[in-house]
Amino acid sequence: MGPIMFFPLMKTPNLEGFCDLIYEGPNNWENRIHKPVQIYLLWSNGKTWNSKKLMEMRVGDEARITTADVDKECLATGLALIYPSLKPLDSQLNSLPSKKVWYSEIPAWRNTAGFYNQFTQVSYQADIEPLPPKASLLTFHPFIQFGEVINNLLVLNVTSDAKIESGKISMFNSYDKSFIADSLISTNSLTTIPLDVYSFKPTDLPIFYSSNIAGIPFGLGIAKSGKMLSLEHTHPPASLVLHGDRRGIQGKIKTSWIEKLVKA
Repeated sequence: MGPIMFFPLMKTPNLEGFCDLIYEGPNNWENRIHKPVQIYLLWSNGKTWNSKKLMEMRVGDEARITTADVDKECLATGLALIYPSLKPLDSQLNSLPSKKVWYSEIPAWRNTAGFYNQFTQVSYQADIEPLPPKASLLTFHPFIQFGEVINNLLVLNVTSDAKIESGKISMFNSYDKSFIADSLISTNSLTTIPLDVYSFKPTDLPIFYSSNIAGIPFGLGIAKSGKMLSLEHTHPPASLVLHGDRRGIQGKIKTSWIEKLVKA
């Protein structure tokens, strides 16, 4: 189908978020596009997607958008989306736009998104396509840091529908499959889950599982001094498979672990 790109602008407690855009094609052999694009901010109020035009960009332009630049109501769920459009958007949308802007696809069009404070910043190469309204999430979390570091799990979810629905994410010990705790995550949101209350040890490897909400999981580390930030995420097993049915293999691995956790 090709990319329907949305770039996340995220807000989490005690940090601001940013989104860096550079309007350059991902390669020089597919169709070159020289049309200006309108940059929109999209956010869900639980019933509709609201849109607001921020700027226009031409080829070669650069821009930084931060959570400090937008109204707090746009970030009530911790998440707004940046969307480049060739045409004007209505102020309210029943679902996210589904029309492709660009047809050059390799590598993927991406932006740089992350968090910052007065001392430093952290980022990753970000883009997100809408996730299915009903799906599951299973992730291992090897990113817990020790010493003077605050640890959080972030779960990023975007669906085409504007509804904001909550679901349960369960935490388990990966070694003995024992249950640790439940937390809530929501659709069309960035959910922040503090982890230090569980007093993990360096030998622990927690697993997180949600049966009805998918998402992109991140490990966010914040030095108590504020002078260090880290943002990490795992890649799905399909990314480690070179040949054959990559998605099928991923499904088998995921199902195997879910069965172990449910039985435990």
